[in-house]
Amino acid sequence: MSDEEVKQKVIEWFQKNAKPGKTKYYMKDVVKGLPDLDKRAVQKALNDCTVDGTLSYWSTGSSTMFCLPEHMNE
Repeated sequence: MSDEEVKQKVIEWFQKNAKPGKTKYYMKDVVKGLPDLDKRAVQKALNDCTVDGTLSYWSTGSSTMFCLPEHMNE
């Protein structure tokens, strides 16, 4: 599976799992949510998506989560 296909699967996962009150997820949540994909490919896709702006980092100060940009202020 190409990098772009993995990125698309990650974005689709976020769109499907974003619920009111739960829009931010840890990297491990995304990896567990996509068991058919290689762990490293998912991690790389998450980082690539944050670089191109498709996803955003959200930090609590002690841990980092990911979310869709439209959910950043929720």
